[in-house]
Amino acid sequence: MTKYLYILGAFLFVFQIEAQTTLKLMSYNLLHYPSGTGIDRKDDLKYILSSYQPDIFMACEIEDGTGADEILNYCLGTDNYNSSYFTYNHSGSQYHLQQMLYFNKHKFDLVDETYLVTYIRDINHYTLKLKTTDSNPDNAIYLDVYVAHLKASNSTSNENTRKDMVDVLVNDLHNIPAGHFVIFAGDFNLYSSSEPAYQDMIDPNHAIVFHDPLNRPGNWHNNINFKDIDTQSTHSVSDNDYVGGGLDDRFDFIMISDNLINSPVLHYVSGTYGAYGNNGTCFNKAINSSYCQGATYDTSLRQQLYQMSDHMPVVMQLETPSSLAVQQEIVTQHFSLEPGNMLDAYLKIHADTAQYLNLNIINITGQDVLHLAHYQTDTNLDISNLTPGIYYLQVKSAQYQQVIKFVKTD
Repeated sequence: MTKYLYILGAFLFVFQIEAQTTLKLMSYNLLHYPSGTGIDRKDDLKYILSSYQPDIFMACEIEDGTGADEILNYCLGTDNYNSSYFTYNHSGSQYHLQQMLYFNKHKFDLVDETYLVTYIRDINHYTLKLKTTDSNPDNAIYLDVYVAHLKASNSTSNENTRKDMVDVLVNDLHNIPAGHFVIFAGDFNLYSSSEPAYQDMIDPNHAIVFHDPLNRPGNWHNNINFKDIDTQSTHSVSDNDYVGGGLDDRFDFIMISDNLINSPVLHYVSGTYGAYGNNGTCFNKAINSSYCQGATYDTSLRQQLYQMSDHMPVVMQLETPSSLAVQQEIVTQHFSLEPGNMLDAYLKIHADTAQYLNLNIINITGQDVLHLAHYQTDTNLDISNLTPGIYYLQVKSAQYQQVIKFVKTD
C-alpha cells in the first residue's frame, strides 16, 4: 500500500508543477551582433535559445535593426515570440550598440517601452503585462524590465561612470507604479560587490531596492571562489572581437526588486539563477575546454556558447499561481523510450521530428535527480547511477512536451 501512496504522491507533484506558471528569463551580451566577429552566428544563438526557451530574453550589443529582426524571426521564431522596437543609442554618439527585449507573446503583452539617457549608453525600459485569466485591472501583474550595458574596464574613473549610469536608473524608479515588479539586467562590467554601482543598486533607501539572487558578495574578478558564477570570457585567447583570458569575471547580472523575493503574486524561484553553460569547472579556461565538463551542461552547448560570444548568459525563473488567459499551444508528441520502460544502465529517446530535447528526471519523492539541457535524440543516456525505483521523465522539445514513467532496475 505504501508503494502506491508514493506513486500517487509523485503524480500529484508533477501536477502541481504544471499548475504553476513558470517564467524563464535570460540576459545575454551577444558581442556585436550580428557582424562583429566576422562569423555567421545565428545558428549558434538559435541553438542556445532553443535549449533554454526563455520567456523573457534581454540582449546587449545588438548592432542594428537587421540583427534585431534576425534574432526574432530566425533564432526565436514569431510563432511564440515578439520583441520591442530596435532603437539606436541616444546617449554617447560613439556607442552604437543597443539593448533589446524579446518575450513569449503567449504569456506577455508589451505595454510600454522607452529609454533613459546617460552619457555612455541608453538604459532601455520595458513594461510587460502578464496575460492572466483575471480580468480585474486591479489584479493585473506588471513587470518593468530595465536592460543596461554599463561602462567597461577596471579603473576608478570607470567605476564612477558605472555608478553615474545606475544613478540615472535609480532616479527613474520613482516613476514605477506601486505594486509593479522590477528586473534590472545586462552586462554590468562589475568587478566586485564593493563597487559604487553595485552598492547603489542595493541601497535600502531607494524607492525600489534591488536584490542579487545569488547573494554572494566579494571580489569577483579572477577569484576561484566564484568560478561557478563567472560569465566572461568564454575564450582563453583573444581572437577577432572575442576577449580572451578564460572564465574569470562575473560581468552579467539579473537583479530583482524586493517584492520578487517572497510575493505570493510573482516571485523568484530559489536556486534557478545561474551562469548558463558554466559547470563550475572552468576557471581561467575556454568554455569549450575538456576541463569544463560537468553533469549539467554538455559539450555541444558549451561549443555553441564559445562560438557565439565572449560572454555567457545568466538565467533565472519566476513563478506565479496565476493562470494564463492565452495558453501556449502544447501538442503531445509521441516520444519513444527505448529499450522500453524497464531500464538498467541506459535509456534512449526517439522523436518523430525534434532533434534536441530538454530532459528532467524526477524520482518518486518529487526531487529532480537529472537535468540535461540539450539531449540529442537516439543517443544513449547513462542512468546507471540512479537508485533502482520508479522515475518520471519530463521530455520537452521546442513545441512539445510529455511525461514518461519508467522503472530503473538493478
